[in-house]
Amino acid sequence: MRIKFIGILFFIMMLITVSCGGKKEEVVATQSLPEINAETETEITIWCWNVGAKALQAVVPIFNKKYPNIKVTVQEFGTQPYEKYGVVFASGEGMPDISPMENDFVHTYAENYPQVFLDMTDLAPDNWESTMDPSKIPTSYDSEDRLVAIPWDSGPVVMYYRADMFEKAGIDPESIETYEDYIAAGKKLQEKLPGTKMLGFQFTQEDNILRCMLPQNGTYYLNNDGEVTINSDEALEAVITLKRMIDEGIVMDTLNWDGLIRANKSDQIATTITGGWWGGTLKDQMPELAGKFKVMRMPAFKKGGVRASTLGGSCFMITATEPIKKAASWAFLETAAFSEEAHLVMYNEFGLFPSYLPVYKTEEFLQTDPYFGNQDYNKFLGEVTKDILPVVYNSDDYAEIRNIVISTYEEILNNNADPKETLDAAAAQINSSTGRAIAN
Repeated sequence: MRIKFIGILFFIMMLITVSCGGKKEEVVATQSLPEINAETETEITIWCWNVGAKALQAVVPIFNKKYPNIKVTVQEFGTQPYEKYGVVFASGEGMPDISPMENDFVHTYAENYPQVFLDMTDLAPDNWESTMDPSKIPTSYDSEDRLVAIPWDSGPVVMYYRADMFEKAGIDPESIETYEDYIAAGKKLQEKLPGTKMLGFQFTQEDNILRCMLPQNGTYYLNNDGEVTINSDEALEAVITLKRMIDEGIVMDTLNWDGLIRANKSDQIATTITGGWWGGTLKDQMPELAGKFKVMRMPAFKKGGVRASTLGGSCFMITATEPIKKAASWAFLETAAFSEEAHLVMYNEFGLFPSYLPVYKTEEFLQTDPYFGNQDYNKFLGEVTKDILPVVYNSDDYAEIRNIVISTYEEILNNNADPKETLDAAAAQINSSTGRAIAN
């Protein structure tokens, strides 16, 4: 799953500023929910983006085995229903009962509209954290330690590479352990295949590659105390490494999402470092390349260092207003989030990689994948997921912070701005606009 963020980010900033005026409403105390069973009759509504909506519609029959009289209506939106979320959360009218959301935006809404979201602390299993992708835990709680989001799908970051191109260029994938090795391999690739770059991403507006490298290096925009860390030593190392790839000539500017697809289809790039949802895109957009792609761990900053990260993925949030609908919504989440059967359907048919760790041990999940040369693709992604560092902390002002970071990213990559000075300036700008302290 891949979402275009930039317009969404600006819209969220504007909408929250207008709707909330910076003031949070008082949170209603946690209430006990009525018991429901097979005889319970009600209807719940879920808003979701295209692929997610189709996946949830496939879960409804599984849910209705236990609750046949609860009608589930899934309303599909083209991308994310953020525009409508902001309007209905602000007014408290016309809200869906379940509001799936990308993890990056949980705190944007939960902190500005805390009264809207059900605290699921007393509903979730006691050991629920140990059953989920560890990188999703920090974004599941709000600043008051209320459990407002249950993880759904994950984006473990790996390196997709063209095994046929590596073979032609005489590159052994096992020889690439660090980014230093990766750059050297990229130069070797171009000597043998002059029309092919090692990596492709867009140099403006889209910061996905940076968002892969920051968590890998143990940092992000903010730390768990809400302090600014975009100018940390680890962030600086990530930016310098990224800029060096461009300066060494191994990267192609793909301009946009469609350009990235074209570059892969036309053999212009040999690798893509991104979330596991990219596998579904490859199969959908490039079926003719089946058997040519394989996956490996992303390079480390230092030999023996972390080779796992996260990009994308989403969660479930309950925004129902009636007690019976809250109970029914939680029952649906139990099926969709804590069921091996449901996750296997959503992954096999719609490419939503499970956050729910027990799925990784099932026989069906552990099948080899012919598209990736009969590699143990699913098993591999599951192993990477368990190694992701839980460092992605977001906030109610995430959209504003990320826009500043994207502008900084563009200055460094496109205008050769000094990385340290530019990151320090970005941290100062975030401090000035949000009041957040800069971490020492």
